[in-house]
Amino acid sequence: MGADIGTRLAHDRRGSRGYGPVPRLDRRHARIVLLALAGLAMALGARALLAPNRFPVRSVRIIGHLGRIPQPQLVAAVQPFLDRNFYTLPLDAVSTAVARVPWVGSVRVERRFPRALVIYVGRLHLAARWARGGWVDTSGGHAHLQGYKPPAGLPVFQGPAGREPEMWTRYGQLQALLKPAGLVITALDLSDRGTWRVLLQGGPQLVLGHNACARLTRFLTVFPQLAARRSAMRQVDLRYTNGFAVGWKTGSGDKK
Repeated sequence: MGADIGTRLAHDRRGSRGYGPVPRLDRRHARIVLLALAGLAMALGARALLAPNRFPVRSVRIIGHLGRIPQPQLVAAVQPFLDRNFYTLPLDAVSTAVARVPWVGSVRVERRFPRALVIYVGRLHLAARWARGGWVDTSGGHAHLQGYKPPAGLPVFQGPAGREPEMWTRYGQLQALLKPAGLVITALDLSDRGTWRVLLQGGPQLVLGHNACARLTRFLTVFPQLAARRSAMRQVDLRYTNGFAVGWKTGSGDKK
């Protein structure tokens, strides 16, 4: 009997070791299953949330001084996006579409929950007429306005395509130097080689190379001595290192 009891005890101990880990394994598997189900639920929820035909935009608010901006064209630019999913709507695409409307300058688009778009619109302000067609605005951008009569007093820019921002910046720098002398720029030309030509109201034409502002400043220090003969000047070439050359309307150029 003792042997039988010992055999049963040993069997019981082996059995307890064999069945002991099972509950722990079951809890681990349950956690894995729960995590998998939670991940699946999240994925299905995100898929439903981001579906292209779900949660369309409910309202659009446009803020800004519209002025000349044609409101029907503004509405038409936004219309294609109203059926899109509010949460996945590409705001940059909306901004690009609105920016194509005539007289629109700056654009900023924001989401407002629950499902509204707010579009901030700034009116275009023209700075110059582009000689090859179109306009340059005060941010240096190139604008096209069909059938628009140009306002008086805008300078004319001519230069390589894509250099409009640089020309607008340089115009501001040069005009700031010329204004105290009562001189006004009516045309600004930039060649492919980087030569600047500045036509002043009432003449003459100034030719500038590199270090344009520094050389113009040097010329303006002696301009009062030449002002009386300004009407006879055709061109002033400021590209010389130690001076400048004046081209007269009725004679050859004199180097100063």
